Amino acid sequence: MTSVTPGSATPAAEFAYQSPQQALDALLPRIRRLQMERIPLAEAPGRVLGEAVVADRDSPALDVSAMDGYAVRLADLAPFVTGAPPAPMPVVGEVHIGLEPQALPAGAALRIVTGAAIPMGADAVIKRELVTERERSISLTPVAASSIRMWESIRRRGENVRAGEMIIPAGREVTAPVAAALAAFGCARPLVYRQVKVGILTTGDEISDLRDQITPWQIRDSNGPALEAMLFAHGWIDPLVGPRARDDRDGIARATAELAVHCDAIILTGGVSMGARDYVPAAVQSLAAHVIFHRLPQRPGKPILGAVLAPGRPVFGLPGNPLSVMVTARRIVLPALAVQAGLSAPLGPTGFIRLRKPDSGTIALWWHRPVRLLEPGVGELVAPASSGDVAGAAASDGFVEVPPGASGEGPWPFYSWTG
Repeated sequence: MTSVTPGSATPAAEFAYQSPQQALDALLPRIRRLQMERIPLAEAPGRVLGEAVVADRDSPALDVSAMDGYAVRLADLAPFVTGAPPAPMPVVGEVHIGLEPQALPAGAALRIVTGAAIPMGADAVIKRELVTERERSISLTPVAASSIRMWESIRRRGENVRAGEMIIPAGREVTAPVAAALAAFGCARPLVYRQVKVGILTTGDEISDLRDQITPWQIRDSNGPALEAMLFAHGWIDPLVGPRARDDRDGIARATAELAVHCDAIILTGGVSMGARDYVPAAVQSLAAHVIFHRLPQRPGKPILGAVLAPGRPVFGLPGNPLSVMVTARRIVLPALAVQAGLSAPLGPTGFIRLRKPDSGTIALWWHRPVRLLEPGVGELVAPASSGDVAGAAASDGFVEVPPGASGEGPWPFYSWTG
């Protein structure tokens, strides 16, 4: 059961936007889609279509057999229906797939395979299971013969789609079935949006490279790899990992400005709060970016900053703790990048799930709680010790978003790490 604790809502004056979705709704209209390009179909998977694709011909392009059997004229089956012992129907040849239709002689059958063109004059295909086969003839029982209908086991020309009809709208990602449709209808060079080049800058004096000798007072950079893993999962994103920056105002500003020259979007991690050495907000402002929000009523990720740099390029400052980075990247950053990439459908929750054995905890913020999926539509809470607990987060499949003051099994919107 889901419950809401009275009086637990976040004070309205504390934040400019009262939910992550409200902040996202304010940001997305300010983001500009990227230019488009034509590329070979082999390079298109994962990209986003920039134009609708129409059928260049009927599908099927002509009447074809829906199964292996025998092409016949329905009228020629009348002797078998009456029950009088008719002579077997002669089989005068075989229809092969990929060849021009041939004519069907009166009173005869042609052996046919699935997908082969229906012979001229034929109006039904009899399944092999319904006939008694001989070397050059077939026969049917009265029951089998009477069960055959006009156009039996025939896929009619244009029954899937007619030439000139739209088969795929603009804004769809090129998945396996989309690629198959593009190929089937002759789209060898689809028009797609450019990949979003995303610059990633990790900040912090305590951050060490994975290959460096590490001391107890340092931490290895896990934010960069987490963002790369999340972004590389989408073919419409091209991540560019910049050099890490120490907590230095001028250094962070220079590195951010350099990414702004080459990138369509920028993600900075760490240094985004209100501390004396949190220089990311100043670096974003030095780019003359328009800040849409700084701090949202959510846990984790409360200090997140979202801004827009001309012309319509998003810039994000994410908190430095790994779980905060992953949650805010999935909840806020990915939907913004999807708009740039041209996706027509918003990148929202993966679905809704119910929690098995939920706790009764509530907070006065939108609570993003890591969960492990148990079965379709059902999950259980994973409890990292803190937003810096990478090991705890690694046990989860994503997170649920629980409103302020709410608790219980849900269902809650679920955000998969894989998007």
